[in-house]
Amino acid sequence: MDLVAVGRRIRRERERAGYGQRALAELAGLSQPTLHRIELGTRAQVTLAEIDRLAHALDLPVRQLTTGSPVRERVHIAARIDPAVAEEDKEDALRLVVEVLELDARLDSGAGDGVTDRPPRRPATGPRPVGTCATPEEQGKALAESVRSTLGLGAAPIADIDELIEHLTGVDTAVLRLPKPVDGFTVTDPERNTTLIAVRACDVPERQRFTFAHELGHLLQGDGTEVHELGGARTPAEQRCDAFARHLLAPLTGIRTWLGPPDEGPDSEADELVDERTAALLARHFRVSFPVMLIQLECLNLISAARKSSLKGPTGVELSQRYGWGPAYEQEIDASQTVRPPRRILERAMLAYRGHRIGVRVLAMLEGRGVEETEAALREAGLVPEPQTPKRADITRLAARARPEPDTEDH
Repeated sequence: MDLVAVGRRIRRERERAGYGQRALAELAGLSQPTLHRIELGTRAQVTLAEIDRLAHALDLPVRQLTTGSPVRERVHIAARIDPAVAEEDKEDALRLVVEVLELDARLDSGAGDGVTDRPPRRPATGPRPVGTCATPEEQGKALAESVRSTLGLGAAPIADIDELIEHLTGVDTAVLRLPKPVDGFTVTDPERNTTLIAVRACDVPERQRFTFAHELGHLLQGDGTEVHELGGARTPAEQRCDAFARHLLAPLTGIRTWLGPPDEGPDSEADELVDERTAALLARHFRVSFPVMLIQLECLNLISAARKSSLKGPTGVELSQRYGWGPAYEQEIDASQTVRPPRRILERAMLAYRGHRIGVRVLAMLEGRGVEETEAALREAGLVPEPQTPKRADITRLAARARPEPDTEDH
């Protein structure tokens, strides 16, 4: 057993759980100097009984400390990442997403919870043109129209893009506190046939929705495992998924319908028909960013490239205050900054908590809240663990947990 790697995992899990060394040592029945040496990997020997006590205190399987996460080793990853993001931020973001899939895998041991099965996937059957037969813009638009047709959405705005993704594909979605340069992650565990699309909790609701739609485009097109960099020279796949997200969230036919019949007067010009207020109201109606709506208006030849450039600038907050939906927009910002764990996995976790298979710290991690806040919410909702059924105790295991073994190194 690689004691340096084991110590590194213990330290990472301790910090993730919010314990200091002394607090975890007390919970595990070890001295603080012993735990310090274990984490550094400098202790000559670490017994399985000690690792078992640490795993029990951290509410983790022993194998996660001894051999690492099998989920992390096998997952396929695709992400929307700024090319300047630090490697440490990438790893922090991946850790948050993989944590959720690890929990889902752990919950498999409690078969019969009734929510292990995901809904069958209903992938859109739109065309996937390749080569020079179509531009990325045309490909993205065609796929978006196919999705809308499959779901019978017509040209209406989409209320909840994350729920649409789950209904259309059967994958899980989440909003997590990812590092700022990372907009979204799509992670697939091939062994369990589980995929999670996670986007960053942020103060721009439209950006969050756009990232969900963009990741859906990659999923439906089968773009595979890759990092999709933001900024710089964007790949054709990125351009296609940007177009898909725009046309899915703000379809051209819907924009035309909202604007009504065009003014055919002899002196009318397209640029004059769409002012800032009109474009802002359209963006609000379809819940896309102002720049995205300007691109769609240009696609419809309702504004010129020069007019689009001149209109750019105001933020969503500024437009909401200027045109009358400021308070509602503030509520949407609050919602977009809130962690939203995958509904299916959270339901499984709640059942496991009530059955004494996981502790409250695991739920707190999943919900992105403190332990005390989570406990208070559970009590208020009447969600308390069911009485445990007495079972025969493993005396050897209990004794190992109850008292620390002699450690001559610490005396």
